[in-house]
Amino acid sequence: MKLKGVGFFEAHIEKLLLGLMVAVAAGVVVLQFAGTPNSVNIRNQELPPARAYDPVERRAQEVDAQMSSTSIELPDVEGRTSMLAEVDDRVMGAVSPRPRIVAFGAPAEIDEELFKGQAEDVEYAVVTPPAPSQPVVASYAGTLDPALVSGNEDLAAIVGSAQPFDIATVSVEVTYDGTELEEMFRSGGDGDKRPLPINWRRNIEALGLQLERQEQRSDGSWGQTTIINGLPGQQSLYELLQEDAAAGALSRDQLASDARLAYEEAPAYRRPLPLRTIAGTEWKPPTVFKQELAAQGGADKQDQARRLLSQRANEERALDRNQQQLDDDSQGQGGDRGSGRDPRNPGQEPADQPQDRRTQQLLRQKEQIEARIAALDEQIRALGYDPVTGQPIEVAGFADETVDERLLEDDNARFWAHDATAEPGKTYRYRTRLAVNNPMYGREPVLIEAQRPLAASPVLFSEASPWSDPVVVAPKTAFFLASANDGRGGALGPSEPTASVEVFTFYYGYYRRSTLTLRPGEMVASEADLPDDLRLPVLALAQEDPDVAPPTQGGRRGGAEIIGAPGTPDAGGQDAGEQGELVPDKVPASIDVYLVDVTFEPTQAEALGDRTTQAVAYFSQVGDAGLMRKVASTDRQGTLYQMLSRSAQAGQNQGQPRATLEIPEIRDPRDRREPSSDPGGPIGGGKGGGGG
Repeated sequence: MKLKGVGFFEAHIEKLLLGLMVAVAAGVVVLQFAGTPNSVNIRNQELPPARAYDPVERRAQEVDAQMSSTSIELPDVEGRTSMLAEVDDRVMGAVSPRPRIVAFGAPAEIDEELFKGQAEDVEYAVVTPPAPSQPVVASYAGTLDPALVSGNEDLAAIVGSAQPFDIATVSVEVTYDGTELEEMFRSGGDGDKRPLPINWRRNIEALGLQLERQEQRSDGSWGQTTIINGLPGQQSLYELLQEDAAAGALSRDQLASDARLAYEEAPAYRRPLPLRTIAGTEWKPPTVFKQELAAQGGADKQDQARRLLSQRANEERALDRNQQQLDDDSQGQGGDRGSGRDPRNPGQEPADQPQDRRTQQLLRQKEQIEARIAALDEQIRALGYDPVTGQPIEVAGFADETVDERLLEDDNARFWAHDATAEPGKTYRYRTRLAVNNPMYGREPVLIEAQRPLAASPVLFSEASPWSDPVVVAPKTAFFLASANDGRGGALGPSEPTASVEVFTFYYGYYRRSTLTLRPGEMVASEADLPDDLRLPVLALAQEDPDVAPPTQGGRRGGAEIIGAPGTPDAGGQDAGEQGELVPDKVPASIDVYLVDVTFEPTQAEALGDRTTQAVAYFSQVGDAGLMRKVASTDRQGTLYQMLSRSAQAGQNQGQPRATLEIPEIRDPRDRREPSSDPGGPIGGGKGGGGG
C-alpha cells in the first residue's frame, strides 16, 4: 500500500544506509588483502608494525658493545671549559676585588699528610723577599749604665772594667714595603709554578733586621763584609729561632706563634732600643738626628751664631745702660731739671723741658735697641740656636708614633738596628736584610723532593739593601783646624807659622772641648775642663746578698733597653749625691799628631770668578810618613764636627736632671706564652713605638 505524501528517499532510507555500510566493509577487506599492508616510520625508515622494534634493539646492542670495550676513544674537548681548571682557579685566586680582608678567626688547620700522595705533582713558586730601603745611619756616643756592663761579658770586653764605661755606637734606620712582598707571594712569579697557599703565608711577620758592615781602607776601598745580628750579649729573635730549629725544638705552630708575637710587640722587635746609658745626649733615630744637625748647620753657622750672640750681648748691655739712665732721671738725679726754667734767668717763661726731651730720647733709644735685639733673636733662631742660652735648638722631642700593621699590609714599615762593635774613629758603611718567618718551614711532607730543603730553616732573609752613605764612628779624640797663619806679613815682619785647633775628647757621656795654638813640630795635646763636682755613680748590686743578680738585658728577645731609662739620670745630679766618686777637674785631650807646616794655597772662588787663597795646615801622625791636609775654611763644616760641638755644649750642663723615656715591656717567645686569640691582630691599627 502506497503511503500518501511520502517520497522515495524517505521510504527507502534504511535500505540505502545498509547498502553503503556493506560497500565500505567490502572495500576494507579488498585493501587488506589485495593492496599494500600497514607500516610505521622509524628514523625515516618505513617498517611494518611487526618490525618496529628492530632499530631500537640494534642501537642497544651497539651501546652494550661500547660499554664492554677496553679501548675507549675520548671525544674531542677542544674549546670546552675544563671544570678542574676552573675549580683550581677559584680556590687559588682572590675571593674579593679588595686587596685586604679582615680575618674573623683562626684558619682551619688541615693535616697535609692527607695530601701526601698528591704533592709529587705540585711545585711551588719560591719567593725571595725584596730589599729594604737604603739605610740612614748616624753615630752616637754615651756612657753605659754600670749595671749593664756588670752582667754582660761582651760589653765589658768593649768598654773595659773601670768607669766611666764610654762607648761609641752606630744606629741604622730603614723602611720596608711589605705590600710588595705580598704581591710577589700572590702572583707566584713566572712559569707554571703554583703560588704558596694563602694559609701558609698569612702569618709572615718581621723577625728583625740583620746588619752588614764594611770598613773603609786608607786608600778609599772597602774591606770584607761583617755580619752583625744584634747588640753585644743579646741574640736576635731570628737567631734564637734558628737555634731552636737546629735543636729540633721548634714546630711549625710554634714558629707561627712567635711570628704573631713579634707583630703584637712590633715596636720592640722592629725597632729595638739602644743600650741604656747614664750620661750623654739623648738618643734619637738617625733620621731625626740628621734633621737636627741639618737645622744647626756646620761651623759656618756656629760662627755666625757666635757673632750674632756677641752683638746681642752688646745690645743687652746698651739696654741696661739706657734703663739705668731712665731710672736715674725718674729719681731726679743729674741736676735741677724739674722746673723747666733756666736757672740763669728765672723770670723767663719755661720752654721745652730738658728732662722731657732727654726722657723721650732715651725711650726712643730703648725702642731701637729692643728692635735690634728682636731682629738678632730671629736671626739666631734661624741658625738653629737659642738666643738666650746660646745652646742648639733641638727638633721637637721625639716620640715614636709609628703605626705598625701586619707586615704584608704595611707599605712603610719602619725598622732600627744598632752596632756597638764599631771602632771609634773608623769609617764604615752599612746595608741590611730583613728576616721573616719561612712559610715553607715544617712542610716537607707536601713538597716535592727538590723543594724539601727549602723547608729546613725557620727564617727567610730578604735581598740586601743598597749600601748606606759612609759614617764616621764617634772618635775618642778628634781635632779640627780653626785658623792658620803662615808667618808672613805680620806687623813685626815674618814670624813662625801657627795653627789654631779645636780638640775634642770624649769623657763621661760628652765631648770636652779645648783650644790649642801649635807651631811646627808641636803635638796636638791639651786638657779639657770638666764640670764642677762631677761624680761617678755607685754601682748598687746588693753585694751582701750573693743571690741577688744585677739587672741585665738578658732574656729580652730582640729588644734592648733605652738611653735615659728611669733610675739612671745623668751622673753628677742629685741622685748620685755625695756617694759617687769625684772625677778630676780636667781630662787629657791628646793625639799622636804634630803640626808640620802652614801655607796659603790659591783657590778659585766660584761665586766671584777671581783667584783667592786659603789657609792650609799639614799634620803628620807619629810613625806615619804621610801628611794630613786640613783647610781652615772647610775643616769644621762636616757632620762629625757638628756632632762633637753639639755634645760639648750639652756637656757643660752635665748633672742637671733630664727627662727619661719609658721602657716598653717585651715578652720572651721562649716562654711560649699564647699571643692574642685574634690571629689578625688588632683590627684597624697596630702599635705605637717605644720612643719617648
